[in-house]
Amino acid sequence: MEQELQELKAVLAAMSEQLRMMNDLILTKDAQIAALTEQVAKLTARIEELTHKKNSNNSSKPPSEGRLEKPAPKSLRGKSGKKQGGQPGHKGTGMKLDRKPDHIEEHVPDKCKGCPRFGQCKMKCCDTRYEYEVRVETELIAHKVMGCTCPLSGEKLQGNFPVGITGSKQYGAGVFSLVNMLLTVGYVSVDRTKQLLSCLRIPISTGAIQNMLDKAAAEAVAPVDRIKGKVSVKDVVNFDETGLRAAGSLHWLHCACSGPWRFYTVHKKRGEEGMEAMGVLPGFTGIAVHDFWSSYKKFKDVFHAMCCQHLERELVYAEETGNQEWAQKLRKLLQGMCHAKNLLMAEDRTSFTDEELQRYMKQYDRIVAEGLAANPLPERIPGKRGRIKKGKIRCLLERFQDCKEDILRFATDWRVPYTNNAAEQAIRFARVKEKVSGCFRTEKGAEQFARVLSFISTAVRHGISSFDACLSLRNGTALALVEGWDD
Repeated sequence: MEQELQELKAVLAAMSEQLRMMNDLILTKDAQIAALTEQVAKLTARIEELTHKKNSNNSSKPPSEGRLEKPAPKSLRGKSGKKQGGQPGHKGTGMKLDRKPDHIEEHVPDKCKGCPRFGQCKMKCCDTRYEYEVRVETELIAHKVMGCTCPLSGEKLQGNFPVGITGSKQYGAGVFSLVNMLLTVGYVSVDRTKQLLSCLRIPISTGAIQNMLDKAAAEAVAPVDRIKGKVSVKDVVNFDETGLRAAGSLHWLHCACSGPWRFYTVHKKRGEEGMEAMGVLPGFTGIAVHDFWSSYKKFKDVFHAMCCQHLERELVYAEETGNQEWAQKLRKLLQGMCHAKNLLMAEDRTSFTDEELQRYMKQYDRIVAEGLAANPLPERIPGKRGRIKKGKIRCLLERFQDCKEDILRFATDWRVPYTNNAAEQAIRFARVKEKVSGCFRTEKGAEQFARVLSFISTAVRHGISSFDACLSLRNGTALALVEGWDD
């Protein structure tokens, strides 16, 4: 009996060991299945990414990203069916004369030339044609102070140099303005500016050119502070930022603009720190138009309005992935709201009626709900820890759901534009500057560039030429110029 009991215990122990081994094998298989499932999900996502690669046409990626791999241009606007160019009934406008002729040339008949009675006949103007011409001339002016002894009083008299002529050799206001135009509006480097001026027979060093930029930047401090103040109190302001290399590292060019006012700063940080240093958003209580960069949302006293053109590109990406019919519907709805708003504004309307707005809101909610139903939250993989990855499409839909008020602010408040194009176009020059003259050697140089350009670009939008704006910096009249501009 005892022996039989021992045998049974041995059999049970063996069976228990087998069960343990089988359980370990099952757990191992589950882990392998989970690992394989995760790998399949990653590979599927990678295939999807490669098949529908994001670019500047279907996402918020800037056009500068990708460089040589940039896609062919593709407009988000649909085809109108009209031919290119002016449409029937369009009243064209030709070249307009902005001043009276500086010089008049009279052309007499060829037969009259050499006639012995030439000048006796009464001539009249039969026709007039105008020609804009450029003559590039440089002058070397010698200012000589003359003196003499008065024969009446015996006093020795001597003239005075004009105001501004302080050195034995110097550059005039025209050279100063041309240099700063080339450095800022022309995006030309210091070395190339020197080469261009040498072609005009103006001997100048890179140090002298840099000194002119230093003087312009110093004179622009007060005017640009006034421009910053103007922007800070506007009801609606567009904001954007873009990368700018300075002192061998990546910096960020920040822009705030409203109407004709442009304000730029350069900072090492793109996010909240850079925005704080810019000094516009802190204390701003108006409507800030921008993209979905999360740092803007940290300013709580600001009403936010999102750029719908960024969202349109995201919706194009969702369409291209397939099985996302809601994306096309939502894109057409946003475009339809924008088009309807523009038509009604042309009729001097200032808002949608409550019925119109409610109808649009219900359509918006219905389409977003359709998209969420078609893209449910993924189930948690057994054994997988951490936050569940929702995927790009689901995140986009939740953005439409959570930020509805900010996205549709262009429809509820007609002062708000549909896009953030004003700021995006205002900073596009950074890419041109990079291509033409490369990076800035120092952070100070980048800051000076941004300050002077803030003044010049604002002046141009107030009807002042770039050359005259630079002249005002040279003559110390820039602040008075800004104070005279209307809001």
